Formats: sequence, C-alpha cells, structure tokens
Amino acid sequence: MRKKKVKYFFVFLMVMILAAGCSSETSTKVDENGLPHQMTWSVYDVGSGGYAEMSAIANALTENHDSQIRMLPSASGVGRMVPLQREIASIGKVGDEIQLAFEGIEEFTSKDWGPQDVRAYWAPISQFGFAVRKNSDIKTLHDLKGKRIPVIAGNTSVNIKNEAMLAFAGLTWDDVEPVKITSYSGQGEALVQGQIDVAGINPTASSMVEAHSKGGIRWLEMDPSDTEGWDHVEETAPWLFSYSISNGAGMEEEMDIMGHGYVIGGYAKLDEDTVYGLLKAMDESFDQYKDAMPNLVLYSKDKVLTDPKGIPFHDGTIKFLKEKGLWDEEKQAKNDALIERYSEMRNAWNQVVEEAAEQELSDKEFKEYWLERKAELVK
Repeated sequence: MRKKKVKYFFVFLMVMILAAGCSSETSTKVDENGLPHQMTWSVYDVGSGGYAEMSAIANALTENHDSQIRMLPSASGVGRMVPLQREIASIGKVGDEIQLAFEGIEEFTSKDWGPQDVRAYWAPISQFGFAVRKNSDIKTLHDLKGKRIPVIAGNTSVNIKNEAMLAFAGLTWDDVEPVKITSYSGQGEALVQGQIDVAGINPTASSMVEAHSKGGIRWLEMDPSDTEGWDHVEETAPWLFSYSISNGAGMEEEMDIMGHGYVIGGYAKLDEDTVYGLLKAMDESFDQYKDAMPNLVLYSKDKVLTDPKGIPFHDGTIKFLKEKGLWDEEKQAKNDALIERYSEMRNAWNQVVEEAAEQELSDKEFKEYWLERKAELVK
C-alpha cells in the first residue's frame, strides 16, 4: 500500500512540475467557434501512437487557429486522469481509464477517486481481439478453457478486455491459466515462442504483423448475433461492442471481433462551447492531419463512435453531432440513462464513504466494501 501511495505521489509531482507556470487549463481568450487559444492536453507517453495522433491534431490547430497547446504525457491511466481531475488539463487522450473512473472501479476505488463525472468528447474506434498461432488447435473462444491467457502487468485496460472476451464464451480467469506478461507489445513474440496460447491485442499492432511473418496467426471471431455472449461482454465492460475489421495482421477477409472508443474526453463541467469549438476545429482541419498517422483516418466524423457506450457524451459533442445529422432520440435516451447512472453511483459512493467512516474501515477494507455495496445499491 505504501509503495502504491509513493507511486501516485510521484505521478502527481511529475504532472505539477510539467504544468508549472500554468494557472489554468484553458485561457479565457477564444476564437469565433469557442476554441480556447491556450489549452493543456493530457496524453499518452512520448513515442506512443496516441501521443503522435494528438500531436498531429495540435499542429493543425496551431496552424489554423493559432492555438497554443501544452501536452502532458503519461504512460499510466491514472497519470493521464490526474491532470483532468486537478483541472491542470481540460482535454485528455485516454484509454479505458476514463471508463473505469466513471464507474469508480479498479484503480479508482480509493477515497481520492470514486465515480467521476466524466464525458466522451470524441470517440475514434479502436479494435481488439484474441490471436492464436495459425497451427493452433484453438478454433473458437470456447476452446480457451485451460489455455494460457496473458495478464499484462499494470495494464488494467488490456486485462479487462481479455476478461470480457473470456466472458463471451462463458469463461472466467478461474477457467484458464493466467500468464503474467510484462509488455503489451511483447505478446506477439510470446505467442510465437509458445509462452502463451493467445494474445489479446489490437490486430493492427506492428508486433502482430511481425508475429504473422514468423509462422502465421489467426483471429478468434465473436459472432455479432450471439446475444448471450455480448450480454456477458457488456456486464464485464459496457464500453465494448461488436466490430468488423479486415486490415489486421493475418486477416484475409473481414472478421468480427471487438471495438471500443479510443476516447478524447474529460469532465462534464468543461464549457459546452469549448468542446464544440474543439470538434468544429478538428473537423475543419481533418484533411491536414488525417494522413499523419494511419489511425487518424478513424477520427473522421463519418467513422467515429456516436452511440453512447460506457460513459455519456458531452453536451458540446451532442451539439456538434446534431448539426451533422449524427444524433437521434435513441442516442439521447442512452446518454441520459448513463448520466442518471452516474448520479446513482455518486449517491451510493457518498453513502458508502459515511458508512466506512462509521465502521473505521482501512483503505483496503474500504475498496472491497465499496465494490460490494455498489453492486447492491446501483443496478
């Protein structure tokens, strides 16, 4: 516990040092669309695809709108959420950590966090699936019972997706042999070397292209019509959904796996005009940055996720989507339901905090108690 507190202290200290000199996450000066001239973005670490993608967008906004954008990189999900929570940054390029923060689970069960009132500003779709060696006897997800499944050290985002794919087949971690892997990208080589039986990863990852060149790989499909299977997925991680892809490593035709929003997001309290101005500027500048990185084509308004999944969309996003004819009453109803869910979770959190104080629970006891009581109080 002490080591974890020290780790989080240094994450916060790093953020504060990087943000020194910034008294606010955005300036009060905005352009005609509401886009602030000064912004701070919390992003993935330098050298990552997420960092490169946001850098390309920032460069386009700087050129077209004279925007001044400060990037705060972090390799961890909590490290990317801290600047948003502390209002050091207003915009975040985030992974599943924003979904976990909304629910107050995993790393966000401590008294410093709990359910967070976060929103998706923009949701390009990323893909995820289970790959096996071409000569493997594993043909479907149901064949994974007793097999060696990777658990990536310190990577809840990947591990919960692996858990969801197991759930699709009615399996849990107790039904398989978890194998600890230190690196997400190292799964390709581990699969080739026979250290694991399956790799849970984005099919377009370069490590899987390399793995395919060393004997071939196959992908395990997830039938979109398997209602029971997808119900299990949603119970595990409600932001995951059925998605078809044909350009993954080793794919010779379109295949059905999982998709999820690779979110640009932050907190609900960010001004509607700021989010709307950002999306309008990104849309108008799209042709300037879409070829900078392969995945940036997925940032187009015609390709992004517009159906609320896991967390609600921001009011500024809804305003933009309505203008483009990409929003309807069904989506609004789903969004409203998610906002109501947050309200219920926050009320439950406040109740649990009071109960824990009365019972004088330790930090470890509190986390377990919160998850137990959340299941009872929030349906």
